[in-house]
Amino acid sequence: MDASLVVKAIILNRDLRRLLLIQRSTAEISGAGTWEGVGGKIEPGESPEEAILREIREEVGIEDVAIERIAYTSLCHGERPMLIIAYLCTTDVHKIKLSSEHQAWQWADESTCRQLLPEAILQDFEQHSIFELTGLK
Repeated sequence: MDASLVVKAIILNRDLRRLLLIQRSTAEISGAGTWEGVGGKIEPGESPEEAILREIREEVGIEDVAIERIAYTSLCHGERPMLIIAYLCTTDVHKIKLSSEHQAWQWADESTCRQLLPEAILQDFEQHSIFELTGLK
């Protein structure tokens, strides 16, 4: 059985004290219209850290971002299991330039995150105290 290795970014804007959420395009085959954080698969030859920085540049156009630490890892079961490495990243950038994979973005407080994020992501956030770790709680 093959598993995918995926990186995700929990991007905290230090100035706004908000997390970046992006909404998948309705044209996307997987997860159309759902809200999430930046991320994707690690490409051959990339380290996880290189992959998350590339995904952040490609998906939201942020160059000035710092990887603070691994926030958590999670294994998603399904037809093709995915091991997710979620990084806590920080930035002072306010303006986002979305890729064609996404249709909307926002800097969200805890309440908005709870309204928009899928239950599976919220469960990971709760299990790993992400709102406390980011200072949003």
